[in-house]
Amino acid sequence: MFRSKAAAKPTEPTVIGRGTVIEGTIRVAGRVQVDGQIDGTLIAEGHVSVGPTGSIQGEVVSEELAVGGRVEGRVTVSNHLHIAPGGSARGEVRYGSLQVDRGGVIDGSTLHGEDTNTVEPATVGNDGTASSPPPLPAAAPAPALAPTPATLTWLPALPPVPPGAVPAVASV
Repeated sequence: MFRSKAAAKPTEPTVIGRGTVIEGTIRVAGRVQVDGQIDGTLIAEGHVSVGPTGSIQGEVVSEELAVGGRVEGRVTVSNHLHIAPGGSARGEVRYGSLQVDRGGVIDGSTLHGEDTNTVEPATVGNDGTASSPPPLPAAAPAPALAPTPATLTWLPALPPVPPGAVPAVASV
């Protein structure tokens, strides 16, 4: 008959309005709409939307993220990341699936999937000296591309239309 308030996710989004600046860590259960500015960490158990006037500088952790504004820093999205036209995500970006629309920008390192730990930590031996993992082998240089000549094909000109062949448009 009665449900626990902690069990139900809010249906209305948490809105950070235009002109609002929040510094620090924000934890939200549910949807978040950012039209203002966050300097810090946003952890959301749901969908986060950053509007055209919104910006997040710091870290974002969410299930889904749609960016129409600006996000800079560390981004971790367990499901879908969508960068809309005019939106930008810069920094270390981890995602389950990715969509970048024309006019959207993603800049920095991008890592796909759950197992994104690609950097091995340094190890410390018994004598207290640290050793790093061996460096990766150098990539082979890309082959030089030769210019390809363009081929233009001209279509024959259409014959002229004789006067009176096209019916006049009646005015109403």
